[in-house]
Amino acid sequence: MCSSHFQPIYSLAHRRLIGVEGLLRAHDPQGQPLSPADLFAPHMPLNQRTALDRHARALHVAHYARLGLNNSWLFLNADAEGFLLDPQAVDRFPDWLAAHGLTPDCVVLEVLEHRIDDLDALVAALQQLKQQGCVIAVDDFGAGHANIDRLWRLEPDIVKLDRSLLRDASQTRQARALYPRLVAMLQEIGALVVAEGVETEREGVIALESQADFVQGYYFARPAPQLPDSLQVLPVLDTLWHDFEVREQARRQNAAAVYRSVHAAFRQCANALAAGIPLAEASIMLRQHPDVLRCFLLNQFGEQVGDNIGAYSASSLRRFAPLADAKGARWSRRPYFRSALEQPGRVQLTQPYLSVTEPVSCVTMSLALEVHERVHVLCTDLHWHERVSLPPA
Repeated sequence: MCSSHFQPIYSLAHRRLIGVEGLLRAHDPQGQPLSPADLFAPHMPLNQRTALDRHARALHVAHYARLGLNNSWLFLNADAEGFLLDPQAVDRFPDWLAAHGLTPDCVVLEVLEHRIDDLDALVAALQQLKQQGCVIAVDDFGAGHANIDRLWRLEPDIVKLDRSLLRDASQTRQARALYPRLVAMLQEIGALVVAEGVETEREGVIALESQADFVQGYYFARPAPQLPDSLQVLPVLDTLWHDFEVREQARRQNAAAVYRSVHAAFRQCANALAAGIPLAEASIMLRQHPDVLRCFLLNQFGEQVGDNIGAYSASSLRRFAPLADAKGARWSRRPYFRSALEQPGRVQLTQPYLSVTEPVSCVTMSLALEVHERVHVLCTDLHWHERVSLPPA
C-alpha cells in the first residue's frame, strides 16, 4: 500500500512555505515500511517501474490538490526512463496535470542528472517541459560524482544540494568554506539553491550564511500527510535569522577591534611614507603588531613596488617559498586596491580571504596616498582569526 507524504520547503528570505516535495511511503503486506530503494529496485522491469512512478505522481498531485496549496510549488521526482525519456509521456504531461486540476507552472520536476546517460535526450525533454511551464530542478547535486559540465547543459531553474554537503560543512572548516562558494556558483549560472538535509540549528545557520535561497529538512518538518502549522515554523526560521544577526554583529565588532588596534600605527606608517621615508623604515611600529603579516606598496596600476616587508614575528613558510617574491606582482583585481582608489585618504579593510602569498586567512588594510607626487596604495595584510562560533552540532 502506498501513500503520499509531503516535506515542506521554505524560503529563508520570505520566511514561509514556497513548496512541498512529494515523497512516497509504502508498506508490505505485513505492514512493514518499504524504503524507496526497495520500491524502485534496479532490477524492476521497466513497465512496472513506469507504472509505479506514474502512480506515485498521481498520488502526490491528488494530495496537493486536496490540500489547496495556493502560491506554492509541488516538487515531483521525475523518473528518467519511465517519464523524462518517453516523448509521449512528456507531450501528454500538461493534459495529465489538467485532468487533476493543476497547471504545469505549479510543478517543479526534480531530475537526478547523474543517473542519465543520454544527455542530449534529457536536455531536449527538459526544454520541452520548461516551455510547457514546468520548473526544472536538479536533485541531490554533489552526491557521488556530480558533473558540472552536465549542469551547464541542463540549465536548471533550481539546484538541490545533497544533504551530505551540508553535513560535512557543519563538521569541517574546509567544507564550511566551500559550501557558500558552491551556492554562489550555482546562483551565478541562474539557479536558485535549496539546502537539503537541514537537521539542526547549526546546519540551518550555515545554510542561511551561505546565501542558500531555500531550505528543507527535519529541523523544520518531517515528511507527513499534513503540513505543520506555519505559526509553528515561523519561530524556527526567526531563530536562524536571530543567530545570523548575532554572528554578523560579532564579526563586525571583531573587524572593528582589528581596525582600531592597527589604525593608528597604519596611519603613522602612511604619513612617514608620504614624507619620503622608505617603507621598511616607515612600517617599523606597524610591524610590531602581532597580527601583521606583511606590508607592501602598489602603484596606481596595482603593481607591487618593491618586496613584501614582513613582520618581525612572522615565520617563513618554506613550502610556499616560490610565492614569497611579489615584487612586480599585479594586485589590481583585489578589493583592497579598488576600494582604496575609489575613496582616497580613507583607510579600507577587506572581508577575510585566503592569502596567495601563504595559505592563511587574512584581511587587508589599505589606503590611497601620494608618494613622490604619484598615487600609490599602502597595504598591510593582517592574520584573521574567526572568533564567531556556530551553534553546537
